[in-house]
Amino acid sequence: MTTPDTPDEQRQSLSARPEARFALVAGIGGALLAAAISVKAIFASASSTAAIGFVFVPFIIMAAMVLMGAWGLAVGCVWHALRGERRYYGVVLVMTWAFAAAVPAYAGWQVWYGLSLERAVAETARMDATALEQAMAQSPWRNDRFFIGAVAQNKAASETLLDRLAQLPEVLPEAELHEPLGSLWGVKLENRKGLSAMRLIALNPNAGPQTLERLPPAASQVGRPACCSATSCATRKRPCGCWSRTSTPLST
Repeated sequence: MTTPDTPDEQRQSLSARPEARFALVAGIGGALLAAAISVKAIFASASSTAAIGFVFVPFIIMAAMVLMGAWGLAVGCVWHALRGERRYYGVVLVMTWAFAAAVPAYAGWQVWYGLSLERAVAETARMDATALEQAMAQSPWRNDRFFIGAVAQNKAASETLLDRLAQLPEVLPEAELHEPLGSLWGVKLENRKGLSAMRLIALNPNAGPQTLERLPPAASQVGRPACCSATSCATRKRPCGCWSRTSTPLST
């Protein structure tokens, strides 16, 4: 049976250790994956400032390379320990096992979460007013901002439901419903510009004056001339086309 590394082996440079090739392969793979995901996210965005994201891509790649390199090193330690080729101190082996298992477990959970959310969001596009009411009352995704944004995009959503959605930031501040919607998953439907859930409520033709009054000016004025306000819509019978939301399309 082999013994833990001797002092000479411990002083061996990292690049000369047998675990190094695992770190190299994992680091390169992580860098390529990070680059692909970053570029995909930039090109998928319809924002006029999306190109600025290219400035941060090299930093994202470097961070991914370091993280995945460390994970590859842990996998290498586990591999050699299982084959009996090297023996490590107990605490080192426990840490490497934990780290080696944590990364794929987290990645798997993210994939499951993203695919499940995609299905839930896609279903909202086929719902009628009654089904939307039930979804916001019973769905496990009812507190998710992408799901709420999908419901807000549905033209079948009633004025009452949209008014309840407009009040959600008060009871669900952690949902960040005023923040732009951006995701690598297909959870934005027609909202290619990544407008926030609150802006999507304002764009729905069923949103009434009371609902628009609940929204901040930046959201309630989406798609309407500057001369209009929610109050003028209610008191002046929509005099200047302020409900012509089609002037601000969700996608281009």
